[in-house]
Amino acid sequence: MKSHHRSFHVVFALIVVFLLASTVSVQAAEYRIRVANPVAADHSWGRGAEFFKQEVEKASGGKISVEVHHAGALGKVRETMEMVRMGTLESALGGVANFQRNVPELGITVLPYLWKDLKRQFEVLEGPPGKELEKRMLAAGFHSLGFWDNGFRHVSNNRKPIETVDDLKGLKIRTLPTPVHTGFFKACGAAPTPMDFTELFEALRSGVVDAQENPPSMTYTARFYEVQKYYSLTGHVNEVGCFIMNKTFFDKLPKDLQAVVDAAARKTRAWQWAENDKDNAKYLKEMEKAGMKVNTLSEAELAKFRKIALELYPEAIKDFGKDGKMLTDMFVKANQ
Repeated sequence: MKSHHRSFHVVFALIVVFLLASTVSVQAAEYRIRVANPVAADHSWGRGAEFFKQEVEKASGGKISVEVHHAGALGKVRETMEMVRMGTLESALGGVANFQRNVPELGITVLPYLWKDLKRQFEVLEGPPGKELEKRMLAAGFHSLGFWDNGFRHVSNNRKPIETVDDLKGLKIRTLPTPVHTGFFKACGAAPTPMDFTELFEALRSGVVDAQENPPSMTYTARFYEVQKYYSLTGHVNEVGCFIMNKTFFDKLPKDLQAVVDAAARKTRAWQWAENDKDNAKYLKEMEKAGMKVNTLSEAELAKFRKIALELYPEAIKDFGKDGKMLTDMFVKANQ
């Protein structure tokens, strides 16, 4: 008799588990968020997207399912950004330089030597200046899930350590495809050459370009240490990432689930910035172990780089929309 009781309890428990599982799966189908991540799954952006997935699915009680597609599986950044704008994709990650076409004001964030340091950058983007950019993003059809860190960019090359502005003279360097970025390197005497990141390793190996500039995490994980000898800590730009969601999709979510998504995004941002900072410190050491020569620049030389950068601001502002000057002033003041 006891064994019958036990069997009954086991069967009953299995039925309950099955019903709970099927309830969750029904709820999971209610809303689906696909996230396009352009970089590797083990980069802090990839790990951050997975962190966001866990937070949303847990806090929504299974009503929202999140699918993360890594390493550009859904297309290049500009393509996935356009898909989000059109509503054929729910959300995507990408560097701000790729979003400037739709939201010109985002170009302010890649002004050379704008940011005082990483801590201040996070505070400014989380504060009133960042909210001003998010208003413009909303007007372009993007609900912002916040800005993610990539890290300060430094110059690597094969010729010699970059210790002065003059050391950049004649250097063919791959840069971001934004006017202020190419303008800055031209003003330093270099020959900027924008190209897709996926083509860069081969271009460095074959000598199509002499140099590139990226944060340690990107420089190391792309194995540029195999084809570059020097890494000079110029810290000229930190191109943050935008985590965006289609505005119409977000607006259709019930209010409680909108709150879940926004809260998960807030929690993920703080986590990702801290992780990315740790990554960059770790990868800088790994690059040295792999044989790259890392050098710092004197404050006096960095001041010369900053002077060149600041002289470009008045011209660059023209590309930042009708409120470009007002918003640039706001960002500059917040970094003093």
